[in-house]
Amino acid sequence: MVGLDNAGKTATAKGIQGEYPEDVAPTVGFSKIDLRQGKFEITIFDLGGGKRIRGIWKNYYAESYGVIFVVDSSDEERMEETREAMSEVLRHPRIAGKPILV
Repeated sequence: MVGLDNAGKTATAKGIQGEYPEDVAPTVGFSKIDLRQGKFEITIFDLGGGKRIRGIWKNYYAESYGVIFVVDSSDEERMEETREAMSEVLRHPRIAGKPILV
């Protein structure tokens, strides 16, 4: 799970877990979420979205089965930055052919 800082990645991850996302602090580095959906065991890596940490995203692509890119549609001032970050993710060769959820 990737996206700009303060886009709502951690709140989204908590919602997927069935938790109510109250007082979510910024993710430093990443957090790992393990959950079970039916017979499937799923691991979500909630990766920090600050400019200086985005370089680590590519380290997770090879082992990923898909990408969730979280966009804060209310943050109109950062839409260009969001577009650039998403374009970089989509251009990466280790993402090719994998499902993307925006």
